[in-house]
Amino acid sequence: MSSFNRGFASTLNGFWLQAGITLCSAWAFTLFGYDQGVLGGLISLPVFLRDNGINPDDTDLQGTIVAIYDIGCLVGCIICGFCGQKLGRRTFIVIGGALLAVGAGLQAGAHGTSYLIAGRVIGGIGNGIETTMVPIWVAETSKAGSRGALIATQLTIVILGLTIAYWFDYGMINNHPDTSIVWRLPLAFQVVFIALTWMLIFLLPESPRYLYSQNHHDDADDVMARIYDVPLDDPSVASHRQNVLGALEAEKEMKFSFSNMFFDKSPVNTSWRLWLGVLVQFFQQMDGNNIVSYYATYLFIHSCGMSQSQASITSGGVTLLFLGGTATTIYTVERWGRRPVLLYGAMLCSLWMILYTIGLAVNTGPSLKLAVVSIFLFEFCFGASWCGLPWIYVPEIAPLHVRHIGTSMAVFTQWFITFIIVKFGPTGISDIGWRFYLLFCVFNVLAIPFVYFCVKETKGLSLEEIDLLFAKKEYRHVLEARMRGDGSSRDGKEEIEMVEEVDIKT
Repeated sequence: MSSFNRGFASTLNGFWLQAGITLCSAWAFTLFGYDQGVLGGLISLPVFLRDNGINPDDTDLQGTIVAIYDIGCLVGCIICGFCGQKLGRRTFIVIGGALLAVGAGLQAGAHGTSYLIAGRVIGGIGNGIETTMVPIWVAETSKAGSRGALIATQLTIVILGLTIAYWFDYGMINNHPDTSIVWRLPLAFQVVFIALTWMLIFLLPESPRYLYSQNHHDDADDVMARIYDVPLDDPSVASHRQNVLGALEAEKEMKFSFSNMFFDKSPVNTSWRLWLGVLVQFFQQMDGNNIVSYYATYLFIHSCGMSQSQASITSGGVTLLFLGGTATTIYTVERWGRRPVLLYGAMLCSLWMILYTIGLAVNTGPSLKLAVVSIFLFEFCFGASWCGLPWIYVPEIAPLHVRHIGTSMAVFTQWFITFIIVKFGPTGISDIGWRFYLLFCVFNVLAIPFVYFCVKETKGLSLEEIDLLFAKKEYRHVLEARMRGDGSSRDGKEEIEMVEEVDIKT
């Protein structure tokens, strides 16, 4: 298993290894952004509706076709939650890509809603697996000081996928407006990103933390040495190994079951960390960005009164600004930290969503221009904060032995809320107009106190040091000793029992 675990490009070290992992994960995540945008730009197209027998006035069916993808994503997250430790991170990424390829084929060759729905569900399962496992793989193969920037780079390329989707749609609509290729080719193009991911994935190593958890210590040491670009016998490799094994030992002494989600006796606050990840993803999804990502063209036509061509090019412009905002997090996430970026993002997103809603409510020429400007600025500020930060923060704060569960729960939340918003988006836009956006105004504002009171800063900390950050105060010295290698298992268990007794009494 050594060559397989270590990756077949075993000479890659340091910067080039990190670059390869970032690029491979970015190609995998590009599908996430691409699929968010591609059908949203086609769903109101007359030739698409005609070829698949969809009534242009049936907004409920249109919303179902777009949103059913998220049900598939929910299933993919559940699979990872139950089976995430059975196979390596890379193997799951390959399986997810295969399902995405099947889904893309069914959608591109569709001759009716049954083909579209089947393709969306199968592709969604694949994307649910990808969006769970890719952030874990990147987080576990990154240095503490660059982990946030690397995942932010990956998320920037995700938005590049969204940008490609909208401009691809626009180019096809303007050059082939009345032929089936206008929608079949953009849907089939997803396979390109899958192929690029597969070309790289097994040249790169498995997560060293996963390998340690599976007792492949020699392989894990080799990968860890290559990540930090040091010799295998360098003391830092032994130190990292001790940190991971010490954290694993401490985590596993408290056997986790799903009943612990509501009654947690863990000295490292496992359950709260999992629920915190869920809440971060919840607030990300409830800010209104999904309406813009999935339905920008539809929104500009039905809320702002634009023509199909105007709406398509405006949607493309929004994605460019969104991409620019997301790129800023590559710098800010490691300079300013996770918490400040989330906090100012919540404030600015609140401002622009409120102004957008006011512009639609007043419904005059100048106010609609205000609405369009506000949605552009909202997308930039969302991209510069809440777009990428949850994908960095969630896998960071989950303990190693339940990281697949914590990330699955958070991503499940993301796809569940996305399904609701996307399913009822067209109906909300067409039936209740500007009042629909009041929901997003409220949750943008609520995100401000949530970040201020609940989110802890993890900038610059190793994944094992984050265990210390969240550990109960009376247990931290035990965990510190474990990570140094000078605490016995028996003493640790006695300390844990003492912590449990304190919890029960309080």
